[in-house]
Amino acid sequence: EIQPWEIQRIQNISNMGAQALKMEKTLANWGEIVFTSRCGVVINLTLSSIQAQTRQDRDPNKNEDLYFIPEIRIGYGFLDTNNPLVQSDALPSPQKSTFKNYTPMSYSAFLNFGYHFTPQYAAGIGVGLMQFNGPGSTSLPTYVDLRGYLKDAKNTPFAFAKIGVCLQWWKTFTPGSWTTLGVGYKFFSGKQCFTTSIGYEFKHITPWNGLISESYQNGQYSLNRHSITFTLGMVL
Repeated sequence: EIQPWEIQRIQNISNMGAQALKMEKTLANWGEIVFTSRCGVVINLTLSSIQAQTRQDRDPNKNEDLYFIPEIRIGYGFLDTNNPLVQSDALPSPQKSTFKNYTPMSYSAFLNFGYHFTPQYAAGIGVGLMQFNGPGSTSLPTYVDLRGYLKDAKNTPFAFAKIGVCLQWWKTFTPGSWTTLGVGYKFFSGKQCFTTSIGYEFKHITPWNGLISESYQNGQYSLNRHSITFTLGMVL
């Protein structure tokens, strides 16, 4: 025969089991609510960070998809022309004194936009602003930007070519062909990617306003500018 205290014990155990099951369900529902709430809050608050991290994870070497590379450049150049130079202030042709007093420095800024067809080959377009000194003038190069990287890596040497024309901005130099060829190095400093390069720049001008003879202005003579350039860029 079952004693009353045993019946009470069985009921207590049954009640404890029911309470435990109820608590488990409550905790499960609460956890689901918290999880849903946290997901909603976290995703909304950190969406931009997640996207940035995803992009960084997807393209850690900065050599996939689109590229945008602002650059600053300094150049040291000299002039040459096929027009016979004469030392005479009475003649309107280019004077030796013009070349003697020429200041060879130039300062430039460029914006390069393009696409990586493979991690090692990229192509795009670019625009720039170039300031020349002595004679002072400003021109706007527009060009095709070609890049080839030695390795698919964060840090790697590369070669480049910029081929286009320089449009006239103000005085002196007229529009003409423009090309830069060179080699450089892509590297990371922390999480930011940079490029540095050295190149040869060629600028062909016909004519050179205000300093040239009539035959020169008619295209019989041409003027070329050659420069050694040093460039620093940031890969964004």
